[in-house]
Amino acid sequence: MASSISSAPASAEKTGANPAREITIPAGSLRSALDSLARQTGISIGMAGILPATSTRKTVRARDVAQALQRVLAGTHLRAVRVDATTWRIEPLPVAPIRVRLPRTPPPIVEGGDIIVTASKRDERLSDLPASISILGGPALDHLAGKRGLVDLLATTDGAFSTNLGPGRDRVFLRGVADSAFNGTSQSLVSLYLDDARIGYSSPDPDLRMVDIDRVEILRGPQGTLYGTGALGGVIRIVTTAPDLDKVSGRIAGDVTATNNGAFGGAFEGTLNLPIVTGTLALRASGWTETMPGWIDDTGRDTRDVNRTGRGGGRAALRWAIGGGWTATASGIGQWINARDSQYATKGLSRATAIAEPQDNDFLSGSLDIHGPIGSLDAQSTTAIVSHEFGSTYDASIMAAALGRTAPVAYVEDRAIRLVTQEVRLSDPTARHPWIVGASVLHATTRLKGRFESDSTSTLARDDKEAVFEAAMFAEGTQRLSSALDLKIGLRGFVTVNDIEQRGPDEQSTTKLGVTPSGTLIWHRDDVGLIWLRYASAIRPAGVTRASVDTERRIPGDELQSIELGWRIRGMGDRLTLNGAIFGSTWEHLRSDVVGSDGLLGTVDAGNATNYGIEFGGRFDAAPYGIDFGTTIQRARLTSPANDRGPEDDRRLPVVPDYSARLGLSRRFALIGKPASGYVTARYIGQTRLSFDPLLDRPAGDYATLDAGATLDDGRRQWSIAVDNVLDGRGNSFGFGNPFTLSTTTQTVPIRPRTVTLRLAIRL
Repeated sequence: MASSISSAPASAEKTGANPAREITIPAGSLRSALDSLARQTGISIGMAGILPATSTRKTVRARDVAQALQRVLAGTHLRAVRVDATTWRIEPLPVAPIRVRLPRTPPPIVEGGDIIVTASKRDERLSDLPASISILGGPALDHLAGKRGLVDLLATTDGAFSTNLGPGRDRVFLRGVADSAFNGTSQSLVSLYLDDARIGYSSPDPDLRMVDIDRVEILRGPQGTLYGTGALGGVIRIVTTAPDLDKVSGRIAGDVTATNNGAFGGAFEGTLNLPIVTGTLALRASGWTETMPGWIDDTGRDTRDVNRTGRGGGRAALRWAIGGGWTATASGIGQWINARDSQYATKGLSRATAIAEPQDNDFLSGSLDIHGPIGSLDAQSTTAIVSHEFGSTYDASIMAAALGRTAPVAYVEDRAIRLVTQEVRLSDPTARHPWIVGASVLHATTRLKGRFESDSTSTLARDDKEAVFEAAMFAEGTQRLSSALDLKIGLRGFVTVNDIEQRGPDEQSTTKLGVTPSGTLIWHRDDVGLIWLRYASAIRPAGVTRASVDTERRIPGDELQSIELGWRIRGMGDRLTLNGAIFGSTWEHLRSDVVGSDGLLGTVDAGNATNYGIEFGGRFDAAPYGIDFGTTIQRARLTSPANDRGPEDDRRLPVVPDYSARLGLSRRFALIGKPASGYVTARYIGQTRLSFDPLLDRPAGDYATLDAGATLDDGRRQWSIAVDNVLDGRGNSFGFGNPFTLSTTTQTVPIRPRTVTLRLAIRL
């Protein structure tokens, strides 16, 4: 199940409340009726779940929005709830307490095609957009029990992969665009957003716990036109639940988790929505604390479950309905992750090290979003500030002789990232030719310090500072060619300046001017769906290498261009949904983080690459059963390696496999007179590699997992059980452990053994 609410111009308030003329909605599908209503009045309409495949048999006429919705929804067992002056939510009618209603609903995870949103904002990536997108809704997250991180969600969709270094240390990749499994300082290939605020730049995924989340949008393919530099692989947008201005509500939930060959863990979370001035000002706050059980043992120190990890944090948002359709939302989030040790092994589920290798990840962010009408146009301004600090410790005893030290020796690295962004945009989503224009400014500063420590002696190994400034203007518009054919064109112009200071002193600076265009030809029909042909591009700005293995200091900026033929098709009364894309891309000057001979991470230009393949998935709803499936087949390869390796060498890009697939079965049923559901999901990850460097490369992937779970709704309470890796299989996932011993030892990052999680959520 999923939910989406989109924004609309405030002029809709006048149109919806006191229309100048009668609202007339022609006979047709419920989907087209709601779309017609939204276009006539400018309101926004959101739907939780799948819109029933019903139709209006005659023309509907009404004097206002409320009456129109009432007549359109008559006999559908749905009702319309007014959220604010310009937004309505469609939801099922309340279920009588004596009867058990078994609605036809999707399984825990649904694709974007199952979400119905009309009069959507141009910059939102929703299911009716002609692009490859997966949307994972807030209710779907409830079915994931203890798996509450972004990486856990990626495993439930197609074309998305990540490393498995540990909470707060993973790198995320979409559609085969992957440069390295190592956490160097290169800009991320996937842009991460929290609502409309960018929260990632050159850092790993902060692994925010998914608490009080409305949905997560995963948009695959380059998105440089609207999202700027770094979005070569795509965009991941975490959309939080907005404060409710009218109603007090709350929710608490708790997990208990047990892992085979490991320990027990658990979590507690809570959310409160509090209107301060009803209809005008509201506060929504949530908090969480969690202990994730470990399952790796260290025989050298006779310690069990060394990768046990703690995660805690909170988020708050204050929403103010200023008046005249304008709203302002100030929000902040903080989260702290502390892992006792790394989670790699050298034999089975164990290893032997001389010292512990703790990891930590501290994330803070604040944003201000102002949104409202300027005449008939929709305006928005988003300001965000991010502070992201993470540290790592490794056993570097192998370097003792070279450093003239006595073992054990530790390498301690601390990195701090400060990110400030500002974006303003103006759009007209209800125009005959919808368009959006905007401008953005970004300033990111990264500070990295590394040192070797033994006894009471400390030696500075590196001290780098990098500052990146980016300014851009962008525009996108749609031209209707016929009743079923549209053409969308977009363009972004930008300038980036990159300054870096290293020990020495050694200073380098690069500047880049450029454009990232996009174009989409769209065929659409209400009763069938969408088919599109899309060209898109994205870049990463030029940089400076830190690798001691290369004397060339300046690295050209990455440039990626892609073309895709995509579809999102419905049939059999909307019970069958098919989605996918055939895609191909070229990637010039692929920048890759590498491990130098001194064990320190650096950056090199690996060469040029291509990737082509197909994503195909869908859902069949045969109530009370549901079947979900998906597969990705791709070929991501270096075509002209920068180091001129021979053709006999392995040229696969790291982390992303050539083949992956998933198959899920869900069922709705009644248990002790209560609505319940269960699911079984099988996944296969094909073989992949760790690094371009033959000395560091390790095979990974080529394993399958089986997960199962069930949920029982008991009024205000929801009980869940999830069993992950039911067969307790073993597999080496995408990751490494210690860069200092990677070339001399066999390091693996095992997938998590069989884990059982019990969860209870209570609505207050």
